[in-house]
Amino acid sequence: MAALVALLTACDPGHEEHGDYTDKVQAVNAAEIAGWYADEREFRILDVRTKSEFEHDGHAPGAELVPWSYNDKMDGVNETFIQTVPERFGADETIVILCSLGMRASQAADELQRTAGFTRIYVFEGGYEGHDMAGFPSGPGWRASELPMDGVDPPREDLLGEDPAAEE
Repeated sequence: MAALVALLTACDPGHEEHGDYTDKVQAVNAAEIAGWYADEREFRILDVRTKSEFEHDGHAPGAELVPWSYNDKMDGVNETFIQTVPERFGADETIVILCSLGMRASQAADELQRTAGFTRIYVFEGGYEGHDMAGFPSGPGWRASELPMDGVDPPREDLLGEDPAAEE
């Protein structure tokens, strides 16, 4: 696992390796987000996945896409990220950052806190898909927590095949 973290951070030549993010970023979990929705608390969602992930895998309602990586291979940080986010988000706004597993979100949150003065920024535990990796806020993920999702295509009937239960 440490090799994976080292590989991911090594792909970012412009940023130093930070290692363990659990003490560097604030995390928020599904129960807290559900409460925020129920209380109509004001917060914004920053999705740092690639455009392809955002469009094909779905996203949180109202999420705004500013990719941390240039492409699906995650082989380079989007050099305009640290300039783009402050143009679209206020440093005093409550912002929840999401990616697939929480690694890019943790890196992005740390960078925004250190270089752009963001103070009310949270990484969603486990990202969209969920994980339990050392060094990053872990959790079951947005999707497994049954929080609202937009942009998820329903399964196509022609790809599902025959339903064996339908014949009974």
